[in-house]
Amino acid sequence: MPDIALRPRQRDGVLAQEAQGQTVLLRLDDGSYYALDDVGARVWELCDGERSVDDIVAVMTGEFEAPAATITADVLEFIDELREERLLVEAP
Repeated sequence: MPDIALRPRQRDGVLAQEAQGQTVLLRLDDGSYYALDDVGARVWELCDGERSVDDIVAVMTGEFEAPAATITADVLEFIDELREERLLVEAP
């Protein structure tokens, strides 16, 4: 799981495009693509290198009606997946 102080940012070479109500990410170096739902797209948008994971969780908790513990766990897991897929990197 990522550290809550980590400031994830979208990796260079990843294009995001909205299509038919989904956000699709395309990793240019190998052509891999990933479809995100509304919640995933919002997390992606918040990964700007300025916000910490903790900040992202706070925004999501304010925008979505779910228990804070559930949102925290889901955001941490999703950011970890995006990092494993080389879609996010840690901001310096």
